[in-house]
Amino acid sequence: MKLFVMRHGQAEAYAASDEQRVLTEEGREEVARVAQSLIGVKLDGILCSPYQRARETAAIVAGVHGGGLTPKVVDGFTPDSAPREAVGQLPEEGVWLLVSHMPLVSRLTGLLVDSHEHAGPGFNTGMITELDMDYPAAGMAWLKKTFRP
Repeated sequence: MKLFVMRHGQAEAYAASDEQRVLTEEGREEVARVAQSLIGVKLDGILCSPYQRARETAAIVAGVHGGGLTPKVVDGFTPDSAPREAVGQLPEEGVWLLVSHMPLVSRLTGLLVDSHEHAGPGFNTGMITELDMDYPAAGMAWLKKTFRP
């Protein structure tokens, strides 16, 4: 299995709620730039947080990728979701992109690679890590590559 873990693009600082924050123009541009890294990757699907900025990010990547994918919103991929519970919502095979937030993207990557939630890398906005694993579980992944806008 291959999992690309992505933090959403730069978002507006304020909105009626955190869930409603939208991408800035710079955020949309950085996502479009880094999405170029995934052209040629045969994605089986795109998963994303229900928060607006993650949904916007996933839609931009889907458009740039051109694979005809419609992002699937998953409630368990919000900023404060528990990484162990998030692992349980990942597909067991295939090639997937997950678009979410800090601290989940870092904690999930740390759990999958090093078995420790706090061992994950820091994620700038728009950053993607490529993980290879036999199946999603603690300590089962290898961090192959990092893509930055």
